Amino acid sequence: MKSSYWLFIIIRSVGKVRTLRVEKRTLMILGLGGFFFAGSLAFFAYEYFTFLQERSHLTSRVQQLTHWIGVLEKSLEKAGMEKASPKIGLPSMALAELKISRRAKREGFSVSFQLINQNPLYQPVSGTLVLVAGNDQIKKPVYRVIPEMELKKGIPQEPEKGKSFRIEKKKFIEAFFDGSIGEGFKTLTIFVFSQEGKLILENSTSIPAS
Repeated sequence: MKSSYWLFIIIRSVGKVRTLRVEKRTLMILGLGGFFFAGSLAFFAYEYFTFLQERSHLTSRVQQLTHWIGVLEKSLEKAGMEKASPKIGLPSMALAELKISRRAKREGFSVSFQLINQNPLYQPVSGTLVLVAGNDQIKKPVYRVIPEMELKKGIPQEPEKGKSFRIEKKKFIEAFFDGSIGEGFKTLTIFVFSQEGKLILENSTSIPAS
């Protein structure tokens, strides 16, 4: 018959030998308890460190969201201030009495027009004026600009070199283009720029054949 006890012999250096009997069931219960305790300890340790990582991640996320909220608040505040403040637009200009005449004897054409200030109360307007004659219907387009400056596909690139003007109500403008480049001009474009070089007015018209 199998014994239900385990026998432990304790030998001491002095004195008699003692024996200790421990019931197997008790030892198994203690072992299982120790196993579950170790498992529980490992589980809680894992959960604790996972909690620390999640808290660190959430803290970082909250800081990022706080930063973006601050940026959005500043943007909204700036937009509100820009909306509340009156915007200063470009001056309003117009052309009138535009006339283009061919000059057969001089192989060119003359142009004249009125440059009109349309701003309320006729506040004086200053800027520069550029006239560009062109022919882009040929294989290699040709242009002529008054005053002379760099062009890119017929568009002035140096508005500060244009003809300066200052207008209270209106101003008469006249210019002449010669035809010595060998190709007849087809269009005339009038560019009006502000003192800061921003385009105020652009007007294109066909040049009569004769």
